Amino acid sequence: MVKRNRYRNPLKTPGLFRVLFICLALGGIGACFVTIRNRHVTKGNEITQREREIEQLEREIEMWELRIAGVMDRAELSRRLRWKGSDLRDIDPLRVWNIEPVRRDFREIAGIEVAFVMQP
Repeated sequence: MVKRNRYRNPLKTPGLFRVLFICLALGGIGACFVTIRNRHVTKGNEITQREREIEQLEREIEMWELRIAGVMDRAELSRRLRWKGSDLRDIDPLRVWNIEPVRRDFREIAGIEVAFVMQP
């Protein structure tokens, strides 16, 4: 009787291990997929947030550029001084000096002497 039951395996362990391995492999692959997908979504949200910050900073930069341009204009500066009620006088264009830089040769600045060779 022992010999007859020897080959009867009601649990069928090789098939059970195979099914268990396949389930664990599919579960691991699924967990990896979910983890990677969550990382992609998180990175996408961070990128979107950074893009919004960049847009906000660009708007702020444009606003400051307009303010600076307004201050650089003499007429605008005079208008702002009057609007703020400043005790400063208006800008008299006759009393403004405009200084332009002198154009100099680079060789003169560097102290390089240039010898001209006459060609025949």
